[in-house]
Amino acid sequence: DALAKAAATQEYKDYLADFPMLARPAWGYAVECGTQVVRLVLSGVFDRHPNLKIVLGHLGESVPFQLWRLDQALSRPGQKSVRFREIFTRNFWITTSGFFSTPALLCCAMEMGVDRILFSVDWPFVADSSAGTRWMKDVPLCAEDKARILSGNARRLLRL
Repeated sequence: DALAKAAATQEYKDYLADFPMLARPAWGYAVECGTQVVRLVLSGVFDRHPNLKIVLGHLGESVPFQLWRLDQALSRPGQKSVRFREIFTRNFWITTSGFFSTPALLCCAMEMGVDRILFSVDWPFVADSSAGTRWMKDVPLCAEDKARILSGNARRLLRL
């Protein structure tokens, strides 16, 4: 943790005085967490534990946006092959926590399917939790898909 913090501080040092959130929720946290997701997939842990389930916040820390490119680049000849998309869409669920962007949500739904998305807020880090529920009212998805995101997927995943 100290090494990661030192690396992040080095990468963002020129900007942290004016933009202290850059190394945390604005960019640094997503980059670091997304990198750990890639490392988990490449490590083979899901081959050894195919039923392992991971819930990833903030609409997947940019991984769904990169999913096509990751899968394509990691399946090129001349390297060990990995089924990145297959593993990610089988073993990961993502939440809306603190990421109330309709275009980003639609990207995630198109890349992963609505059944892999869980509604959540990012309290206490996002003080106005009601912003998430207001946002979901206007998301251009059918009522059934919204119901799955708002509660059905969590009930199924967590066996509630």
